[in-house]
Amino acid sequence: MRGKIAALIAIKAVVVLILVFSGTDWLKAPDVFAETAKGHGAKPVSSENKAVGPTEKSLLAAINARQRELDKKDDELKTREERLRVIKADIDARIAELNRVHGKIEAFVKKIDEVNDERVKKLVRIYESMNPEEAASRLEKLDEDMAVMILASVSEKKAAKILGFVDVDKSVRLSRSLRVKN
Repeated sequence: MRGKIAALIAIKAVVVLILVFSGTDWLKAPDVFAETAKGHGAKPVSSENKAVGPTEKSLLAAINARQRELDKKDDELKTREERLRVIKADIDARIAELNRVHGKIEAFVKKIDEVNDERVKKLVRIYESMNPEEAASRLEKLDEDMAVMILASVSEKKAAKILGFVDVDKSVRLSRSLRVKN
């Protein structure tokens, strides 16, 4: 809007200079912006001197045409700004919804992790309470990841006793896996 006002002031200044240097009585020249003023509810200023030369008329017509172009561009910009405001509001609403869903998912994952941790702790307590031979025979039948998890969680002394009863090949694989995990 400020740019529009500055452009209008600059255009009026140019018109006044042209009228002053052309010898026309600029105080009696027709109001160049009467059409713009009408659009904003103002009444045009009447002019006593209706005689304007062809140069001034073409200049006034060019100024009025430029003013219409500026008004049209201003309206287009206002329409685009409103669309952008609507799109931004929609994006903000979607981000808020995603953040809310993300929070729910994090809480759910945390709850699942807590339940799994509790189950692992319970399983480890079970293996720690077994005698090493019994724990080793069961450990041999588990998949390697589960066996490593249990061995990593029991005390070192208990793990050593259990590994003493595990098949040598499986014991080597489990030991290597334990080294990598730690």
